[in-house]
Amino acid sequence: MKDSENVMLIPKIKLGIVIDHIPAGDGIKVLEIITRHEEMHEVVVSLGQNYKSKKLGRKDLIKLQMDYLSPEIIQHISLVVPGVTIKAVKNYDVHSKVVAHPPKEIKNLLVCKNPNCVTNLESHIESYFTAVDKEIKTVKCYYCERVFELHALEPNVD
Repeated sequence: MKDSENVMLIPKIKLGIVIDHIPAGDGIKVLEIITRHEEMHEVVVSLGQNYKSKKLGRKDLIKLQMDYLSPEIIQHISLVVPGVTIKAVKNYDVHSKVVAHPPKEIKNLLVCKNPNCVTNLESHIESYFTAVDKEIKTVKCYYCERVFELHALEPNVD
């Protein structure tokens, strides 16, 4: 395909959410996060992969036909693919835009890797991590006080 023929194959949406600037190949990870949340089960989702991007070289893109994305889902996405852009679209125009960064405090979104941590032994205790560094690349479990690389922790699926 020639550059002059390079078109978006996912149609514009009148009302919805666009998750943009997802590194190529990570769109599936975002899709997995979205489908874990019960309120997303009936939402129409479009996934585009490997689009050209000036910022990333190649990128994935997700469009959701819904008018609101909960802060919890945005936080969950930011843990797996930090730096994605989340845009709210109304009447085909971008109404608002945010860049998703991991929060400094992460409640019940990750599983502690320490098998002896109380969060893994007692089902009623939610996990709780705090950022160790400014870039939020490492986090510390509040309960067992172990430090982990953020990317090494599994998302909580409950």
